[in-house]
Amino acid sequence: MPSASEWKVPPSAQPKPEDYRYDLERALNCVVGLRTIVPADAFTADTLGTERAGNGVIIRGNGLVLTIGYLITEAETVWLTLNDGRSVPGHVLGYDQETGFGLVQALAKLDVPALEIGESAAASVGERVVVGGFGGRHRSVGAHRRQAGIRRLLGICP
Repeated sequence: MPSASEWKVPPSAQPKPEDYRYDLERALNCVVGLRTIVPADAFTADTLGTERAGNGVIIRGNGLVLTIGYLITEAETVWLTLNDGRSVPGHVLGYDQETGFGLVQALAKLDVPALEIGESAAASVGERVVVGGFGGRHRSVGAHRRQAGIRRLLGICP
C-alpha cells in the first residue's frame, strides 16, 4: 500500500496543460503543503486535532500564503512545504471568521511566484477549472464548473 506521501490522482482525472489558457505548471507551483501543531490544551484541539495538514496558495511575492482557517486556528507551529521539497517555517497572521480563510507569512524566502487572484464568478458554467493540491498535477483534479457559486445559490450575493 502506498504511503500518504505517494498517492496520486488517477491520470484521467489530472488537469492537462493544453486544456487551459494559462501556465498550469506555474499556477500549481504556487500551491504549498501546510502543516501545523496546536497545543493540546487549545480550545479547538479536541475537535480539530493538534496536528493539522492541508494546502495553501502563495498570493504575494513576499511569501504571503492564503489557506483555510481551521488549519491555522490556535497553531503555535506552522511549516510550509514547497514543490521543490523545501520546508520553511511560517507565522500565522490572521483568520477571518466571515470567509473562513487564514493568512500565513513564510519566514524564509520562497523564490516562487505568487498566484494571481482571479474571479471565480467569471468562469462560465462548463468552463474547465482546476482543483489544485500541493504536489502539482499528480495531486490535482481537472474539472468543469457545474453551477453558480454557493453564495449565489443561497441568495447571499446577486
